[in-house]
Amino acid sequence: MLMTKNKKLITFKIPATSANIGSGFDSVGLALSLYNEIHIYENDNSKKIEFEIFGEGENEISKNDNMIYSAMKLVFKKLKSKPNKGYIIKCINRIPLSGGLGSSSAAIIGGLLSANYMLGNKLLVEKDILNMAVQMEGHPDNVAPAILGGIISGVVKKNEDFKYIKIKPPKNLKAVVSIPNFYLSTEKARNILPKEIKREDAIFNISRAALLTSALLSNRLDLLEVATEDKIHQDYRAKFIPNLKELFKETKKAGAYSTTISGAGSSILALVKNDKNIIEKVSKAMHSSFKKKNVESVIKVLNIPSKGVIII
Repeated sequence: MLMTKNKKLITFKIPATSANIGSGFDSVGLALSLYNEIHIYENDNSKKIEFEIFGEGENEISKNDNMIYSAMKLVFKKLKSKPNKGYIIKCINRIPLSGGLGSSSAAIIGGLLSANYMLGNKLLVEKDILNMAVQMEGHPDNVAPAILGGIISGVVKKNEDFKYIKIKPPKNLKAVVSIPNFYLSTEKARNILPKEIKREDAIFNISRAALLTSALLSNRLDLLEVATEDKIHQDYRAKFIPNLKELFKETKKAGAYSTTISGAGSSILALVKNDKNIIEKVSKAMHSSFKKKNVESVIKVLNIPSKGVIII
């Protein structure tokens, strides 16, 4: 471990995200108040870029070739330049790996921001960095809310800037997240999806995704239950998440507005009223549903921050 003692230059706090929100597959996502931190220090002993990693993934993530550095190299290539001095990048990770809460997006954004800082902040965060992150991730529903905050509904068009609407998080809305103690890779969760879907299933999701954004914009939280219904990804991924259907049923009974798989899973997102009693009931329902299948889980009650990445 390097144990940084050099001068700190800048800090980036990058929020977790929850993507899809049921019907909004690959197009709707929201920010969550759980943050990875990247601290950049001067490296007095070397002209290299070195990594320190603490927290989630500290024993799994390479300190030489990782997603942060891959994103950094894209910035170096775009700006046709490299840093002329060394840096230490200290990562404090709180977002679980392969949990459906945007850990890869946080790494991509952290790398882009770090490299941009090292080269004099020539790229605009909410334009250039956003578009590069969307292109690198391949879909916008994780990286966009992590950068912009709030709830984002967006569309990726080839060779064009990312098109989106930012929805201000409705007042009195909380996110209860259940993080089970098993990983589910995005690749595995994507490979289970069918190559083609029925027309009626497409119409089912289109209608509900349209209602989802309208309900959030209008603060019609009573419509979230039907607006987050889905037929194109959650039923297929349910085979990887024990007791999922009962969990959905029990959280609804406990008072959640909606319950969905967070991203590709394995975490589960419940959107609830900011009411202590409801939050406790929903949390208990999520935990006990997994417990019935001998799966341990951690419950986090989070805000949906209106601001995305924080630069200190």
